[in-house]
Amino acid sequence: MKIAFVTELFAPSVGGQEVRFEELGAELVKRGVEVNLYTIRHDLSSPRDEVRGGMAVHRITDCAGYKHPRLRRHPWGILKFTWALRQRLAELQSHDAVVFNIWPVLPPLVLGRALRGKAVVDVCETRSGRFWHWIYQRLADLPKVRLLGVSPEIVRHMLRVHGAPSKDAHVAVSGVDLEAAPQPPFAKDPRQIMYFGRLTEHKNPRMLVEAFCRSTLPGRGYRLVVAGGGPELEGLRRDFSNPALDILGRVSDEQKWSLLCASSLLVLPSRREGFPRVVAEAACVGTPTLTLDYPDNGTRFVVQDYGVGRSVDATEQALVAALEQFASAPQEWAALGSGSLKRARDEFGWEPVTTRLLNFLTLERN
Repeated sequence: MKIAFVTELFAPSVGGQEVRFEELGAELVKRGVEVNLYTIRHDLSSPRDEVRGGMAVHRITDCAGYKHPRLRRHPWGILKFTWALRQRLAELQSHDAVVFNIWPVLPPLVLGRALRGKAVVDVCETRSGRFWHWIYQRLADLPKVRLLGVSPEIVRHMLRVHGAPSKDAHVAVSGVDLEAAPQPPFAKDPRQIMYFGRLTEHKNPRMLVEAFCRSTLPGRGYRLVVAGGGPELEGLRRDFSNPALDILGRVSDEQKWSLLCASSLLVLPSRREGFPRVVAEAACVGTPTLTLDYPDNGTRFVVQDYGVGRSVDATEQALVAALEQFASAPQEWAALGSGSLKRARDEFGWEPVTTRLLNFLTLERN
């Protein structure tokens, strides 16, 4: 079998989608699948072509300023990438399946129809508003284009709101390498709470820090560890000096696993998410997740669908109350973490995720 991935960002860029495609590609290669990944060369020191984990990586167009400070993505970079893919249409058609990251959305809209039943769009998040409703509807209306959702709620949304056929939609979570993950038992610190992720405005790390400092937890011996890099890092370090806070900045994978194993609660107050893989990683070491009910926060559905955490109203007051409840009823949260452990390892390991995905991709279409 031969599969192509089409995605806007890849290593050396760091992020959830970059890791998703790299690890999924490596898992497919282990099963004898030939995998080619097509992306933008946003770091001009990167090679145009290389092999990573057995997957061939092709950086087919250059755009050094692709991550635009105001527009998020450079429009010219999107157009160049789409045109470069169009020029390689015959090459893409030689694959059994072409999996497009939904970002940027233009390539699947332009090329999906031409790939004659081989196109698959990987939807990592859904966004509200008329414009995004129109975009998702255009994707769902493309003939013979199948859909992947990174979570069950994304698939439900595409079926319910946009009328995508159920046989053409599949849940493929961002898996966890269970061989690399720590094994139980885990030495939990009942008073350690953790945030892990990019420190950007929409992920709301400041709201969490403020809620923690407003609560009674710092005075009761609890500690909040904030791990991750991003534009909010220096402001958080400047504005908060509570000794119960540990604002680490970016950490290694080894440090991340160590923190997840020791923490008794992961808090992700983001306003917009699909399925943050750290939720799955936390569940695999028995750490439950607390999140907020923002309309575009897919994490709230993840914790409900898989039973790996809880969500509360999207206000700082509700977050403070939830932190107080965690401290007042630690046994409840510990039981939630323990119960999530087996379910998470059955659902989130790359082996079952890849097996189900291959079964979906190889189904004959009517």
